[in-house]
Amino acid sequence: MWFDPAIVEAVRDLVPTWLGIVMVVLSYFGSVYLIAPGMIAAYWANRDLAAPWIGGVIGCYGLMSITKSYHSASRPTVEPPVSSADFPSWFVPAYEHAAHISTTSFPSGHAMAATIIVGMLVVDLPVSTFRRRLVAGIAAVGWVGFTRVGLGVHYHGDVVGGIAYGLGFLAVYYLARYTVVGRTSLDTTSVAFAVGLVVGLIAAVYVGSRNSYIVFGGAVGGLLAWYCAPTIARHTRNTVWETLAPVFGLAIVGLTWFVAELELGTYAVMAPLAALFLAAVVLVPWIAPTRELWTSAKRRSRRLAG
Repeated sequence: MWFDPAIVEAVRDLVPTWLGIVMVVLSYFGSVYLIAPGMIAAYWANRDLAAPWIGGVIGCYGLMSITKSYHSASRPTVEPPVSSADFPSWFVPAYEHAAHISTTSFPSGHAMAATIIVGMLVVDLPVSTFRRRLVAGIAAVGWVGFTRVGLGVHYHGDVVGGIAYGLGFLAVYYLARYTVVGRTSLDTTSVAFAVGLVVGLIAAVYVGSRNSYIVFGGAVGGLLAWYCAPTIARHTRNTVWETLAPVFGLAIVGLTWFVAELELGTYAVMAPLAALFLAAVVLVPWIAPTRELWTSAKRRSRRLAG
């Protein structure tokens, strides 16, 4: 029942071409190509609010590596409701990434990522009320799940499994955040990074894939950078590095993303490269030229919360 291709075909057949095009585009709400830049932008705009989310994202993709390796289910052999001919040539690679995937089917990585990312926004974002955020979050996750079945790339059981794994991770993530912070001197972001580090380490040892090394390296670099950031910011204040450090940081972020995207280097290279990438991401908003940006954003979020 949960993995019946006839149900996937029935859902696919209900999708007209125009909706299929929309589904391909908006399915990226659960993709790393939107999540990673979006989280970086949120963190650079409002450091204090978004910093713990980075640890959650790290843990999310570490969990994804583990679950995708543990389960070996095949994807449904169902053609999507649209083809590459329905898109302009420049968008065809994005279409292929959304509609033709070769990784294991269970659980749905898009559904898991959407559940975790949206869940953190629902709990932490100081906008409107919790109930309204929850309703919007359920709708967003539901949409991502529907696109995976409607495009024929997942069974509905895969989507339910992804959501279940995502909710389980959120329970552990927030339990650790609230429990450890309340009993130790650690701050929320350090605990969030620690959760990501533990999951990333398990992924690197158990899976040993390229992506698991990226997750583990990113967790190490992010945690170390967060720990050292106040000291680095203090030493660069009122020096030429106030201007140069953010430029170097942005260059490192762009270069390391480019190298990772081209799949250059061995697995052993990926971990330190990912560590360098996330360290640069974490340090940028601590440097003076960006300080006013995230401070003003923080003030806006507080006004919205009030």
